[in-house]
This record gives sequence, C-alpha cells and structure tokens, in this order.
Amino acid sequence: MNISADYLLAALRETLKEKGISYAQLSEYCAVPVSSLKRQFHNPSLGIDKITFYAGYLDTDLVQLSNLAAKLQQQDIKAISPQNNRIFAQYPHLYDFIYLLVSLQWSVEEIQDHYQLSDQSIIHYLRALEMMGYLETIEKTNIKLNAQKRFINEEDSPLDRLFVKRFKANQEKHPIRPAICMARINLTDEQITKLETQLYEQLTAFHLQNQRNSHACLKNVMLSFVPGEAIRLSDTLPEVDGRLLKAVCQLQQQECETPDTALSCN
Repeated sequence: MNISADYLLAALRETLKEKGISYAQLSEYCAVPVSSLKRQFHNPSLGIDKITFYAGYLDTDLVQLSNLAAKLQQQDIKAISPQNNRIFAQYPHLYDFIYLLVSLQWSVEEIQDHYQLSDQSIIHYLRALEMMGYLETIEKTNIKLNAQKRFINEEDSPLDRLFVKRFKANQEKHPIRPAICMARINLTDEQITKLETQLYEQLTAFHLQNQRNSHACLKNVMLSFVPGEAIRLSDTLPEVDGRLLKAVCQLQQQECETPDTALSCN
C-alpha cells in the first residue's frame, strides 16, 4: 500500500503526541519557530529531508513513521464489501471505472474521451456505481464521490484472486529476468514473515524518499514463496527412440567450429 504524504504527516503529529512533546518544546529542540512547525506539520509538500529531520528529534525514523502512517491510513480505508467485491469480480470494467475516477482522479469526460464511450454507457456506469454506494449523481455527469482514494480487497476474495491473476499476467508479459530466483531454500514461516516485513518496509521507505525524485519511476514488485519442489524442465519423461540420438548429433555438429572436428553419426 502506498502511503500518502497526508498520512505520513499525521504519523509525525501522532508521534509528537505520543512522546508528550508540545510544539513549543520541539521548537526549542530544533530551533524552528512554532508557527513554522505547525505549518510544516500540515504541509503535504514537506520534503522527505525535513520529515527525517523532525523524526530524529522525536527519537524515531522514517521506517517507524511509515509503519504508523500505514496503520492510520488503513483505519480510514474500508475494505470493499463482499457484495461489491463479487460485482467487481464479475464486471471488472466497473472497478476500472471507479479506480480511474477515485485513485487516478480522471474526470468523467476524460474517461469518456479516452475510451470513446457513448453518453448512454457513461450514464449506466455512473448509475451502477451509485447503486453500489461509490458516488452520487447530481446531474448527468456531475457527480459527488463517496469513495476513499484506496480500495482494499479481502484476501482470497473473488476480486483479490482476479487481481493476482492479472498482476501475474502483467509481470510475465515483460521480458525481464527475475532479480532473485532460488530453489529449495530452507525457511521457517517466521523467517518468511520477517523477510516480507523487511522488504515491505524498505520499499515503502524508498517510495517516500522518491516522491520528488525525477529519476525514479513506478514499478510493480512481486515476492512469493511456494513449496520447495525440485524444479523440472519437462512435464514428464516421454518414450524416446533413435531420433533423439540423431537430433543430439545434429545439434553437436552445428556447434563444431570446423568440419575436421565434426562428430560421426554413422
């Protein structure tokens, strides 16, 4: 889950409260006027360097702040209801429509122009999403959104399974060799959880650091642990005959540098 700047600042303010430190006291510690502190602690554009600076005076760090921010954000995000989950899984284009509206902040007009949708289709989309509780149609395409900016799927729900399927397909269409690919590694469940947690925290920290980094670009990351079965490259061992020997010999001949070193297949 991506952590928004608003929730990171909320985590900073919550830490200030938990430590029992007032703005006046923090002002004395870091030599920043109280008025500037209050303004910066509510400014979503506050740089990561400043956040790290204040975190140091509050005896915390970016990872701890990110974890707290994630918890605060999670409290404000409602999971998709089971009923709506089933509807979205059956009609995934409905999910894409509300995702474009809410998470990517496209306008109805932009969606219609981009996908060349008719006015009637737009009305049907909006009406369906209104019935599901995600928006209110005021007049034609003039709408009021009732949804949060993030959508959470219950694990192993119909929509979650569809998302995982599409995510894997998206990963596989890119001809990029996995950075880590290891078989038959001895791991306990606790160690797996630890690895997942560490990677998640590090990725979250990098994401926050790169909010204003023009050299950073959005990436999809997939980490999975599956049963450590021996990796076999064929589905079975089929019956073979002399054609296999002939094929192997021909392939070997193709690799020979000169005819003098060619193998005899007689």
